[in-house]
Amino acid sequence: MTWHPTTNRIQFCHLTKEEQDALQAWPHGWEYSNEPFAWKGCLSPAWVSYIIYRGKPAPVVTSVWFNCYNHSMTGPHVRRAQADRYEAKGRIDVLRIDTCNGVSTAHLEGLE
Repeated sequence: MTWHPTTNRIQFCHLTKEEQDALQAWPHGWEYSNEPFAWKGCLSPAWVSYIIYRGKPAPVVTSVWFNCYNHSMTGPHVRRAQADRYEAKGRIDVLRIDTCNGVSTAHLEGLE
């Protein structure tokens, strides 16, 4: 089995130097456990030798696209190409809404 930061179950002191470096460089945050896999979030790990650390998985982002017109929008479309395929005369912009961990952000993508 290949080691990965998000599935680590080994105390920090028993990881190889390469595994420790990969875990410390993990970009999505960490969790730790000093009990049998009772995971707790960790903003700034102390990297204690007997603690088990693992990387948090990358957040899942879902996106939908809407065609924007002067007085309405159509969609949602699951891909930008689909929004482009179903555009109608007078489209003024394309709106993409991304949702990650229950938080949505809106982005005007412009016309190509």
